[in-house]
Amino acid sequence: MTAKTLVQLPSELLYHTLSFLDSHDLVRVRKTCKRLKGIVDNSEVLQYIIDLGYFQMNPMGSSEEDVPPAMRRERLRLYDAARQHVEFKLKRTLPLPTSGLARVDAFGGGIYGSAGESCIHFLRLPPDASDSGDLSHSYDWNHPVDTTNLVNFTFCAAQDLLVVVARSPDLLDYVGRRSHAYEIHLKSLTTNDTHPDAAQPFLKALDKHDINNRILSTIGCVKVQIIGNYVSMLSWAVIANVDDALYSIQMWDWKSKKGYQFNLFSHCGISDYSFITEDKFLVFVASGSMEIYSIDDKSKLPQCTARISLPSLVDGFSYTDVFISKHPTPSFMFPEFRKSHPSGSFHPSADDGLIAILVWVTRTNTDHSFYSRFVVRRSAILELESLYVRTYNQISGSIPRLPWSMWGPQHTSWFRVRLNEDWHTSLCGFRTVESINEFSPHHLAEGPRRLYIRDFNPHIAWNYGAVDKSGWRGKIVPGMMDRTISYPFTEPLGHALTYRETLSKELFDVNEIFSDESRILLVKKSDSSALEKIDVLVF
Repeated sequence: MTAKTLVQLPSELLYHTLSFLDSHDLVRVRKTCKRLKGIVDNSEVLQYIIDLGYFQMNPMGSSEEDVPPAMRRERLRLYDAARQHVEFKLKRTLPLPTSGLARVDAFGGGIYGSAGESCIHFLRLPPDASDSGDLSHSYDWNHPVDTTNLVNFTFCAAQDLLVVVARSPDLLDYVGRRSHAYEIHLKSLTTNDTHPDAAQPFLKALDKHDINNRILSTIGCVKVQIIGNYVSMLSWAVIANVDDALYSIQMWDWKSKKGYQFNLFSHCGISDYSFITEDKFLVFVASGSMEIYSIDDKSKLPQCTARISLPSLVDGFSYTDVFISKHPTPSFMFPEFRKSHPSGSFHPSADDGLIAILVWVTRTNTDHSFYSRFVVRRSAILELESLYVRTYNQISGSIPRLPWSMWGPQHTSWFRVRLNEDWHTSLCGFRTVESINEFSPHHLAEGPRRLYIRDFNPHIAWNYGAVDKSGWRGKIVPGMMDRTISYPFTEPLGHALTYRETLSKELFDVNEIFSDESRILLVKKSDSSALEKIDVLVF
């Protein structure tokens, strides 16, 4: 019996076999020979897989399984075109919570939460743009909390998990000191009861028996995140060792008392942190640097795998703060599967994404400040680990940081934040959304604002000649290696990423923006954090 080669197999068998490949492999396969090119090009299923890779999207659960592949491809193209042209199918003003306040708020999984006077109010947004345009699929609920001791909260809709950080009760130990600074309550997002999967009702954060430091205060800020089975928290200067304020990052396995947990302390002024994969996180140092930590080995504390510099400054200037954008949705890196409450047909791929970093630079002993924002792909940050090892061979306290010139100009794009623009940006996948007040030079000024949507998807950028520009209020901005030095920096900044920029035709009453795969949430607050208006655009 003569053996058959791959290309001699029946077409049906080849279609089935190739359907297990991802988009990158399919593109490579179609370059091998005419037979396989024809198989790939003539299959709507295989073309759909390639389209998903091109648009950097994944289908939402099983909601698309009964839809013919050709229709799925058309939906995907329309999905992208709607954002390119800012053509939303539905705009609705949502009811305000009775408390009317939003001192702390969060958005993820199609739910907006805001902490008011005596409760946290939650509002589930419309999942899609129905023909009727009503809000029958949106509803709200409240969970009572002691807001006098509330510090922060976050939630994960996929796990029905609500995490509430509160100052510990004023219970004193035998020497008259508070035994722990905070309590992290693990609750059900829907019922407010203790979460059924939680190993204990609450976690003790900054327990002095664990940290071996006296508690300085609980006035400092905290940031809390959920990463699968882990809850993590950054505390700014709330503990002290002798006379030095310390910064700490703690993490717990909230489903197991004996699971992996750690306390990571620093004297160098941690300004922010963010997980970039499920076992790596990025630490931002206020003096102008970043550090990558890995928790691959659960028998050890997180290991620093790279130290990275930001661009140097002229004499007399210093970095005041460096932090990640305030409004990436909780699922922007770890997409949630929301079977019971689908928010759209597609969600951003977890293979890569964008990180938006905010930089505040100040002249010493003055209020003369510059605000900038730069974006970088997550994959580029992860590649810096191997570059660091190749450059310095190992990690040690005496090894210098990786110079900006070795990575920054090649992998980032910088934007000077003008006074009439958003300081924060909303981020989902490769898209950023901001607003600009064209009628006033000041960001806090009252008045309507336009939306700026930038898409840094590299596949769209590399094929920008094929972009449909009909009726489009936007432009393609090609990336380039620019050697121009912008004051007060002494090194060229990055302009390496090509992006598609769209300016909305319509004006909106907004000063804070959240976004996910199918919606843009426009929030208007007063100077006292009172909620004045909540609009949702559904695509």
